[in-house]
Amino acid sequence: MRHNARGRDNAARSILTAAAIVATAVCPAAAQRAGSALSDAGWKTVANGMRHFTGLTCPDRVGSLSRLQVLPSSADRVAGCIYQSDTGISAILRSHPSGNSAQAAREFETRYGEAGFSRLSATGAAASGISFKTGETRNGTRCETLWRFHARASDYTLWMSYTLPQQETTIGPLVTAFAAQLAENGR
Repeated sequence: MRHNARGRDNAARSILTAAAIVATAVCPAAAQRAGSALSDAGWKTVANGMRHFTGLTCPDRVGSLSRLQVLPSSADRVAGCIYQSDTGISAILRSHPSGNSAQAAREFETRYGEAGFSRLSATGAAASGISFKTGETRNGTRCETLWRFHARASDYTLWMSYTLPQQETTIGPLVTAFAAQLAENGR
């Protein structure tokens, strides 16, 4: 029992460390402006979700993920949403001005590498993004991946935290669901 609690504490510490890195690499403005009222951030409630004035819609659910929060804009990040599943998968979807997702991806890769995380040699959906191993649990390897998407007027990044091999078959359909949602936003 004591060993399991220590393992959970280490896993939680690992997740919090990774979340702090993601907050600075993917959404530093949200970290700086935490607690600010979202009514000033350009979001409004729509059927089954939230919509930013720029057109990004964050549904209440994407696949098995539920939206927990919307994020305000900053100079290089237009808007975003935080999602989580009840199985421990977390995701952050961010929109960026056209052309800015490449810089966000470079920052993600640099900061994770500098933090000591090793790149993940992956297959499937994880192979199409920038993936890192961020820890080990009794269920497998904790991983984090950043994907980039481009639409007509905006770029998008999708960051996801998950466990391999336990959640391997879930990741591909989730990335596809987000891509379909972004395609719908672009219409």
